[in-house]
Amino acid sequence: MILVGSPRGLRPLILPFGLVAIALVLVALYHGVVDSEGLLERLLMINSGRPNHVAAQEDRRPTNTHAPPKYKPTPTLVAPSVTDPFPLLAKSTAALPPIPQYNVPRHGLHREYGLSYAPPIFIGYTRMWPMLLQCVVSYLTAGWPPESIFIVENTGVQDSNAEGRLSLQNPFYLNYGSLRRLGVNIIQTPVLLTFSQMQNFFLSTARARGWPYYFYSHQDVLVFSFEDGPDTTQRPGDRDWFFYDEQDEIDLRPVAAGQPGYRSFYENCLYELNQTLGREERWAFRWFQYDHLTLVNRAALEAVGGWDSLIPYYGSDCDLNARLEMDGWTMRHRRVGIINDVSTVMEDLLGLYRDPNVTPRFVDPNPIESAEAEEKEPAKEVQSDSTKEDDQDDRNNEVTEKRDERAKGHRELAYFRELVSLVDDMGAYKYRNENKNRNSWQNSQHGGAGEPYFYDGNGFSTAFWILAEAGREIFRQKWGHQDCDLVKDTALKLEDQWRVEKDWE
Repeated sequence: MILVGSPRGLRPLILPFGLVAIALVLVALYHGVVDSEGLLERLLMINSGRPNHVAAQEDRRPTNTHAPPKYKPTPTLVAPSVTDPFPLLAKSTAALPPIPQYNVPRHGLHREYGLSYAPPIFIGYTRMWPMLLQCVVSYLTAGWPPESIFIVENTGVQDSNAEGRLSLQNPFYLNYGSLRRLGVNIIQTPVLLTFSQMQNFFLSTARARGWPYYFYSHQDVLVFSFEDGPDTTQRPGDRDWFFYDEQDEIDLRPVAAGQPGYRSFYENCLYELNQTLGREERWAFRWFQYDHLTLVNRAALEAVGGWDSLIPYYGSDCDLNARLEMDGWTMRHRRVGIINDVSTVMEDLLGLYRDPNVTPRFVDPNPIESAEAEEKEPAKEVQSDSTKEDDQDDRNNEVTEKRDERAKGHRELAYFRELVSLVDDMGAYKYRNENKNRNSWQNSQHGGAGEPYFYDGNGFSTAFWILAEAGREIFRQKWGHQDCDLVKDTALKLEDQWRVEKDWE
């Protein structure tokens, strides 16, 4: 190639000189006189006309005479590396274990409750993959059909997760492969949305798909069905439950799994929607442990203009709830199952499938000290007496099978109680120190430097709280009042927005 186009008289000289030049370069490389990486990069530039993308990026900032910036102190608290809490799902192609049989939803179950479609549940996600995965698996094992679960990826990293370009240590990492193996749906927001914007995204999606009612859940929750029957534990996020009448209170006293009349968490949600439609016309929300899980009437939100997108985070619920109540829409606290608001993750999510080989534990760098849960001895299986007559053998085998089933049921119940006790501890841990650490999990990942759309973790958290406080100030200016309960504390009306003077000094 180097001889093509050379003057005819120089061609005999070019080849020897070229060989000598190559020999000199090789000697220089051998003695370390020339940087091999730099030489390789220049050769690649000659070949392609542009720098090699693999090489380290040069500092392209124009030089000037300004003094260098003063940097903040390097954080001394080092967050532990994140591990995937579902190794079987992440690293194996083996079939997933079945969910508890008594929680498997019957085909077309929604039609039994007079519903023309299976109401969806939206779970919004921005960061902390292990927390989301735990939430999704808990809904699945409590009976929610995977095809009715919609994960809304609100990470702001465009297609980076769908293309597998982020690492597990990145706060905004999401594993599409794992979610698809679980059978759930994924919707990607076009840009990073605030909480109120994402709520309006739910509303818009429901409208586009013709869903007049839908559920939404926070990702930092863990749910169970009433598998052990009535549950009287008061959890940190619980509110006073509302009952329409005495019969309604009786109807909401659950029976245990395996008993006639048992309803899974999902079936209770269908039951609640059916009851709400039959009892009230002008309703907006049904809260299950406030908005950790919420049933939404789309018509109510559309009637008052949806969520105020200019109140991005805290205060947005106070604003919307007040507008709904001022317009005559009801909101009630109801109960469909066990819900825990958590900030930690189970060590192995196979435990939610009741795998007896998994000891339920949760992972946290600074676990609180708590008393050990009482261990329950599993019932022993009864063996049949094979030395008796055939007809007696048959009867004994039948008795034994029933006893084995009861023994298995006792073991499953003991394991369930162990799970609930563990998750109650996780909820208590989140609300420790007068709730000062409720949101610490959101800032627990700091990896991903150099990956697409990288954003500093501490910077993201700082910006979040600046926006949150700005939203609170917008709420105060909008209503002229500082506290959340506008209907209880003031005489404000729906049309008074942005029209009143502040009522505090």
